[in-house]
Amino acid sequence: MAKGRPRKAGVKRTKSGAISRAKGAYNENADAIALRMRVFGLTEKEARDQKAATYIGRLCLAGHRKSTDGISQDQYEAAQAYLEARQNFQKAVKSPNALATGSGGASGAEGAGYDQWCQRAVAKFEAIKLAIQTEQGFHENRGANMFAAVNYLLERDEQIPHMIGDLRLALNAIGHHLGMIAKPSRIAQVAA
Repeated sequence: MAKGRPRKAGVKRTKSGAISRAKGAYNENADAIALRMRVFGLTEKEARDQKAATYIGRLCLAGHRKSTDGISQDQYEAAQAYLEARQNFQKAVKSPNALATGSGGASGAEGAGYDQWCQRAVAKFEAIKLAIQTEQGFHENRGANMFAAVNYLLERDEQIPHMIGDLRLALNAIGHHLGMIAKPSRIAQVAA
């Protein structure tokens, strides 16, 4: 005869015998998921995806659905690389990040290789901006405003659908520069 409290029947248990709390965790954000589904027109699987939190991520999810207003996975990765390079640039120049946190500036002591890291971060971000500027200068891209698209859609995470085409061009330029996207023959000829 067992001593202690009677064991609950009909509940899921982990391997150790403890009552599993996984079902509650899965439904924990049900209201937020339903809101994402309703507002952005996503499926439940897409709404649960981490990418659905940002506009660029939702564009990537739309690209997976073969929607005409989406971006490819390579373009999404180029966007993430741009955001990382921008964040490193801001840390290197110790600029305040007023849009995201409202704070910034100098902080703490720097390590031994900090100066070299700062120079590399600034050089990488400047090279990315130059790649966008070069792509902007091509005749067939005249009229495109790639810097505004990057600023509003990537940096500020605003939802402006008429700038998606310009953003695609800018992300392609970033991807070509960083070697994430293969260069078309036109760009390879200009670079040589």
